[in-house]
Amino acid sequence: MSKNGSESASEKGEVDNIELSSAGAGCERRNYEASTEEEKRLDRSINIKFDAFISALLGICFLLCGLDKTNIGNAATTTFIKDAHLGANDVGNAVSLFSATFVVLQPFSVSLGRFVGPRYYIPFLMVSWAAMTMAHAAINNRATLVGLRLALGAFEAGFYPCSIYLITCCYPRNIIATRVGIVSCMFVAGSAFGGLIAYGLFNAPATKLHGWQKLFLVEGGITVFFAILALIMLPNSVGTCWFLSTEEREHATKRMQIDMGAAAHSSRHKTTFRDVKDALTDAPKLIIIIFNLITTLPVSAFGVFLPLILQGMGYAGVRANLMSVPPFIIGALGVLITVIISDRLHDRSILCSLGCLVAMVGLIVMTASKSPKLRYGFTNICMSGAFVAGPLGLAWIVTNTPEPAKRAVLIGINGYSNLAGVIAGQLFQAKYKPSYHYPLTVTIGLLAVPLVGFPIMRIVYILINNSRAKKVANMPGDEIAHELSTESPRRGDQKWTFVYSL
Repeated sequence: MSKNGSESASEKGEVDNIELSSAGAGCERRNYEASTEEEKRLDRSINIKFDAFISALLGICFLLCGLDKTNIGNAATTTFIKDAHLGANDVGNAVSLFSATFVVLQPFSVSLGRFVGPRYYIPFLMVSWAAMTMAHAAINNRATLVGLRLALGAFEAGFYPCSIYLITCCYPRNIIATRVGIVSCMFVAGSAFGGLIAYGLFNAPATKLHGWQKLFLVEGGITVFFAILALIMLPNSVGTCWFLSTEEREHATKRMQIDMGAAAHSSRHKTTFRDVKDALTDAPKLIIIIFNLITTLPVSAFGVFLPLILQGMGYAGVRANLMSVPPFIIGALGVLITVIISDRLHDRSILCSLGCLVAMVGLIVMTASKSPKLRYGFTNICMSGAFVAGPLGLAWIVTNTPEPAKRAVLIGINGYSNLAGVIAGQLFQAKYKPSYHYPLTVTIGLLAVPLVGFPIMRIVYILINNSRAKKVANMPGDEIAHELSTESPRRGDQKWTFVYSL
């Protein structure tokens, strides 16, 4: 594929999309692959540095995002509800209300972050939500709880989509799933660490502060520290990475140009009406987002309510927080192993469906069994699959969306999958304690939809690819060149030369 022209990435904006065209025949190259030993050497060096300074850091920050979002579930196992003068369902309702801002603002927040630049926007979000977390220590009525949860949701809304967008601007598509998985599994790990931190603070020597107050203050303070670290370490684009050598920056930019290819039209940092329209009319990806919403339900439910579910298995008080740690660790490992396999096999859809199947098996035993030990064991099984489809489904979407602005909008729309938090807050109500039989049964039924749906979408993309291959095979060389150029009326994955990954 030959390069027609390029536009360097700006300090504010993207790395990813310099205009390319090709006069070659056939469908366009789907992703970058190193072709020489020198390229392989540079790729190893660049990827190691990106993993250390971007993916790992964003993963830790997402861990903290998860802690600050779900620590209210840990607090609810103590005297929090009584001390803060709350009702029995106020915590569940607050979880739902959190989603009112957290979900709605995601597309807008990621577009704003794309304009401002991730180096400054991500730390700003972190400091802001940390302040809201620490303010939870002063809750003494329902109104304060509601206000803080709404504010917390507003500031956390942009972090994950902005982080994923930055990753898609730094890594070629064939290794994106692993990095999305690294960041995503840290949310799961955060729930495990949350249980450990809660257990330690709740059993610490008594002071003037309640254990739940210490929890909010400590976890919020840790987030502030890492926000400062993110401001120092994160770049805005591969062209401005301070930790890369000049040779590495040039190669990192070049490989993203090749990877996005002719499908990507520009490196502008603004989002236009056409970008939004293209995202909202991409039916296959919107259907995948609906599947992601359903698969996020057990994630949202267990992230907050697992300590309470475990209480129904006989693990009382602070021990319920401690026993919630192993399932979350297994869930994180399940995500990490699956996304690595996904990148190796270049497969997204089948592994998404497999994750749903494993989660359903675990939920069925959790619901049907009367044995606390067996139920707890299959809670771990459930968690090993429940967290897989969300990040892997998102990786499937971004892999098939080379146009940067449309990709950012779709990442933001995918944030609506967090509406599962609203469903979880209303489904896992106190009246279903201690077994939570009804909400677990409903979750099983819902997971059957993406279990079947992901393979169906795979078939849809296969049919589209076959149709395009036949069309391109009958096109003369000048028409193919025009289709690959920026003069074509079609952009990104709309081009007839674009081949969808499966």
